[in-house]
Order: sequence, then C-alpha cells, then structure tokens
Amino acid sequence: MKTCWAQYLLWLVIAILGLGGALSACGQKGALYRPAPEAAAAPVVNDAPLLADPATTKKP
Repeated sequence: MKTCWAQYLLWLVIAILGLGGALSACGQKGALYRPAPEAAAAPVVNDAPLLADPATTKKP
C-alpha cells in the first residue's frame, strides 16, 4: 500500500502535539518565591475565668 503526503502530515502533527504536551507538563508548579517564615504562635493564657457549661447547669 502506498502512503500519501497527508498520512505523513498527520503523523507529524501527532508527534508535534505529543512532544508539546510532554514538554508543557514539565516544570515547577506553585509559587516561584520562598514564603516568609511563619511567626511563632502566641502563648496560651489560662487566666480567663471558667464559664459554666449550659448543658450541665440546672435552672431553678
């Protein structure tokens, strides 16, 4: 069977699209800078008065 120029063109287009898809999938995803370090968490203060739990308090 003899191949024509259109079949070569089809294979060329498929090869170019496949190569382009493979190359576009390569690369770094996400931010291109280093984020600032997070600040230390504030210390927890336990000086607040305890509130009564409404489920356990009895109503008169």
